Amino acid sequence: MTDAPQSIVDKYEQVLPGVFAGVPNEVYHASDGISKTNIVDIERSVAHYLMSKERPTQQTDAMLKGSALHDLCLLPDFYYSNYKISPTKGKNTIGYKNFVKEYPDNDILTPGMANDVQEMKDAVFNNPTMKQVLEADTSLREVSIWATDPVTGLLLKIRPDLIYNGVIFDLKTTLSPHPKAFIHSVWDYKYQVQAAYYIYVSSLIGMAMDNFIFLTVGNKPPYLTAIYDLNEELLQEGDAFFRKSLLIYKNYLESDDKWDGLENGRELVTL
Repeated sequence: MTDAPQSIVDKYEQVLPGVFAGVPNEVYHASDGISKTNIVDIERSVAHYLMSKERPTQQTDAMLKGSALHDLCLLPDFYYSNYKISPTKGKNTIGYKNFVKEYPDNDILTPGMANDVQEMKDAVFNNPTMKQVLEADTSLREVSIWATDPVTGLLLKIRPDLIYNGVIFDLKTTLSPHPKAFIHSVWDYKYQVQAAYYIYVSSLIGMAMDNFIFLTVGNKPPYLTAIYDLNEELLQEGDAFFRKSLLIYKNYLESDDKWDGLENGRELVTL
C-alpha cells in the first residue's frame, strides 16, 4: 500500500513502499502533497501557498543549472538524454530559439551554462568524500516519496537527492560553501526545515534516517566544495517549523471562514 497519488502509482515504478523512481521533477512538483517549499510558503501565510499552486515559479537559469548538475552527478544517463546544448551562446539569438523549437521535450542549456555545470560536477567529484557518496551502490537517487501525516491527516511529499546507508544526502549549489556563508544560506533557504522534514516523512514509510548531510559546491569559480551536518538545535528548530505550518494549514482547511492571510485582529507592535 502507498499514499502516493493514483496518477503516480499508475505510471511510475515503486521501488519501495511509498518510494517512486523516474518521476520527473515537474510531475513531482505538480502532484498532490505538501513539499518543503510549500511548508515555507504556509508559514508566511496560507495565501502565499495557495498563490504558489495557482502561479508556479518560473524556472530561472540558476534553477536550470542546479537541476542539470543534480542530474549529471546523480543520474548521468538521464542528463545526457534529456539536456541539449544550444549551438549558439545567447538565449536571445535566432539560432537558440530555433534550437528550442527543434527539441521541445528537452531542457536546453547554452554552451556557457553547460560548461559551468561540467566544471561544478568535476569539482564535486574531485572531493574524495563526495565522490564516494555519489558513486555509492544505491538505486535511491532522486526518488519521490509520499506519506500521510498521522497528526494532521495531510499528504506530505519529499524528493531526496540520494539515500545511502540510512543517510539522506542533498547536493546544493551555493554562492559560497564557506561555513559562515553556508549558515546564512541555512536560515535564508530554511535548510534546517528541509532536513527535519525529510527525516520525518521518511520515517512515516518505515525508513529510519540516521542523518541528513549537505554536499555543497560553489556556483562560481573556483567551485569550492564542503560537506555539512546540522546540529541537533537546528534540526529541532526545523522540526517545530514544519509541524507549525502543517497545523496552520489543517486549521485553515477545517475553519468555516477560510481566512488565508495574516492575523485578522489587532496586534501590539513593540521595539
